[in-house]
Amino acid sequence: MKPIEYVVTGDEMQRYDANTINCYKVPGLVLMEQAALASVDEIMRLFPEKNTRILILSGKGNNGGDAMAVARLLHQKGYPVTVSVITNKDISRTDFSESAGVQYDILNAMKIPIVTNMVSDSYDIIIDGIFGVGLNREITGMAATIIEQANKCHVKKISLDIPSGIHSSTGRVCGIAFRADYTITFAFLKRGLYLYPGASYSGKIIKKEIGITSDSFLDQPPEMITLTGEVRDYIPARNPWGHKGTFGKILLIAGSEAIGGAAILAGKACMMSGCGMLKICTHKEHKSDLLSALPEAMISAYDTLETALESVKSGMEWADVIAIGPGLDTNVISAAMLENVIKHSTKPLVLDADALNLLSKHDFYHLLKEYQNMDDRKRSLILTPHPMELSRISKASREELSIRGLEIARQLAMELHAVIVKKDARTIICDETAPYIINLCGNSGMATAGSGDVLTGIITALLAFGLPAYESAALGVYIHAKAGDKAAELKNPYSMLAGDICEALTSILA
Repeated sequence: MKPIEYVVTGDEMQRYDANTINCYKVPGLVLMEQAALASVDEIMRLFPEKNTRILILSGKGNNGGDAMAVARLLHQKGYPVTVSVITNKDISRTDFSESAGVQYDILNAMKIPIVTNMVSDSYDIIIDGIFGVGLNREITGMAATIIEQANKCHVKKISLDIPSGIHSSTGRVCGIAFRADYTITFAFLKRGLYLYPGASYSGKIIKKEIGITSDSFLDQPPEMITLTGEVRDYIPARNPWGHKGTFGKILLIAGSEAIGGAAILAGKACMMSGCGMLKICTHKEHKSDLLSALPEAMISAYDTLETALESVKSGMEWADVIAIGPGLDTNVISAAMLENVIKHSTKPLVLDADALNLLSKHDFYHLLKEYQNMDDRKRSLILTPHPMELSRISKASREELSIRGLEIARQLAMELHAVIVKKDARTIICDETAPYIINLCGNSGMATAGSGDVLTGIITALLAFGLPAYESAALGVYIHAKAGDKAAELKNPYSMLAGDICEALTSILA
């Protein structure tokens, strides 16, 4: 089994919690106690000084129950603890959930200080247990006021399971949200912790086991996973007796008269990610630059529509895999080359950058869709759109994509029988049926010109190596992100260039 982590929605987490209680007969209070014990272990590791003053903000649902259990355990460990129950009215025992009510009774019996609607930076730590994964409404009233006050306090802040105010499935801020330095989350990672803007409120995320396992999926596994292992855990070994043809021949159609660097970056990434042979079809303006930067590649240069189509035709006959788009432009020659690739080849294909813009600018999307729905024309297909490109192809607004982006990407995958690499601060990969794969590696330094060209090269090399499209896309994104992290480590996110990501492939693939 290759290393993965599940990334769940709020609804999925609530279902697995209920399955654990109802099907496996584990009482909710036991799960609450496990969550509290795990949290306290982590809090004590982070803040070992017993004179650390702690304010715990508690709601009246089960997340509040976790918080009150944490208060009791910290009190027993010798920490000075105060619990502030957040309410729009006087505290009533009947307002609490069943399990939270039990915890409230225990605090009263142990005479642990309980106040209402208090927040202060006279404490060293504020722990947030107001709302959990079930929140699906805007936060108003006293809870909003308390969260606003807490965010202004210059103390360390910890959230239990998810910062209050972050939608657990989308990462949306529900009016206002607690801004944590650490989030201790339970059982499985939550989507809202990693999707923006929620990710900017979560701080360092620490996952703790509490007794809810994959057994509780009951044939309904989460719809999203992430890769967590080393690159070597996923990538197949190279054939020790293979030759250059064994590792795949790539036709890269990239660059235009005005743009040459994209072809160099994508081509270098292809070669450095293990492809055996590479032919770059590009404008003659950049032939000498390409030969100088990448002497290992063959260059098929054109300067007219006729020579461009001849170059594409011979390249398609020779190649095992085709990639088209980096730096391509959307002119007449580029459009004709893309049209020829769609019409006259069934070899695995990666579409990136201007190839995606051409899909939406011309009627090529419907042409591609028509061929992809013919048994004798269907091919392995990967599209790598960033948000604007996805908006153009899908005809969805950026606002709609922010709400239904995953759904729209899946629909596109189904229409084209393709793999979609939805590039963003959190890149997500999907095909027609398999789980979404979210990438949790990488850094802000990767938001630099040419980074996407490097990604295209990596994905195409894996496809040429023989991996299925879904695996090529997922592993390509992962390798790209890992290389980006290595580049940031060697340089810094401010100074990184796309070429640095390329160079880092050497150590990442070692």
